[in-house]
Amino acid sequence: MSDSISNISYQSDDSVIEPCLEIHEFEESAPRASFSGLVKNAPRANTSVVNGLSQQLIYQINLIVPDALVSFDDLDVKLGDAAYPFVPPAAKLALQEAIERRGITLVVNSAYRTLAQQMLLYNGRFQNSNPVAAPGTSNHQSGLALDIEDRAGWLPFLQGSGWQLLPNDPPHIDYRGTGARDLRKETILAFQQLWNKNHPNEKIDDDGRWGPETESCLNHSPAMGFDIAPWDDKPRILRLSKPLMEGSDVRKLQEKLRVAGFAISVADGVFGSGTDKAVKEFQQNKGLVADGIVGSKTFEQIA
Repeated sequence: MSDSISNISYQSDDSVIEPCLEIHEFEESAPRASFSGLVKNAPRANTSVVNGLSQQLIYQINLIVPDALVSFDDLDVKLGDAAYPFVPPAAKLALQEAIERRGITLVVNSAYRTLAQQMLLYNGRFQNSNPVAAPGTSNHQSGLALDIEDRAGWLPFLQGSGWQLLPNDPPHIDYRGTGARDLRKETILAFQQLWNKNHPNEKIDDDGRWGPETESCLNHSPAMGFDIAPWDDKPRILRLSKPLMEGSDVRKLQEKLRVAGFAISVADGVFGSGTDKAVKEFQQNKGLVADGIVGSKTFEQIA
């Protein structure tokens, strides 16, 4: 199977300029809940309904390019409900320095937007007059884009750090400094690799190109993620985060905690406050650092 549209996933100067304020307001207008069906049937207002698939895609990108995206949710930031706080390591450092210099919380309404999230926006593009880029072509798939509040107030603190404003899009900034790598090609490639791993008899070209075959497969993908997840071979570190971690590995952790006698009301595969509390209690009982972070030492003890 082959896509016929040429690779436009990493072109950085001719992208569709999406009105980020309008997209954010549109996205925030609907209730949030995981969707158990296919992407094509998912509610198109709030992109957090594809959280399970989105987390698989982010993890797969970091398998393709190690440490391409790191979370900045540990900085003094306030995140929008569907904002994945991921940027390159150098961009995170620049954000940290700007926040420390200004001394106030940075409000981030949107950051990295996964291919699945962009597909929902693209599927709903005819419901409003705002332009929406095709999946893989939005600069929010580059891993270098943020939408922030009070951009004018933050610019003096971001200047010289590699962060630049995008004209005609008031909340938007892009990182163009040291260590910047446009990940739009890898964003598409990550999905193609996951699809092929789960559909060995229906493979598509894993070439990082967006086209009709990739679009059709993405629409026919489960919003909650594939059965074969990228962390099956290389476990991810689990912790309380925003958006909440979700997936088969979280469900297995919850099941083991329940067997061990810790209070988990239901093994729903979502790492929420209840799971965080149970992990900390388990770690304390085992003489581990009770930080709620499930890394190799906690995995070994709970296995």
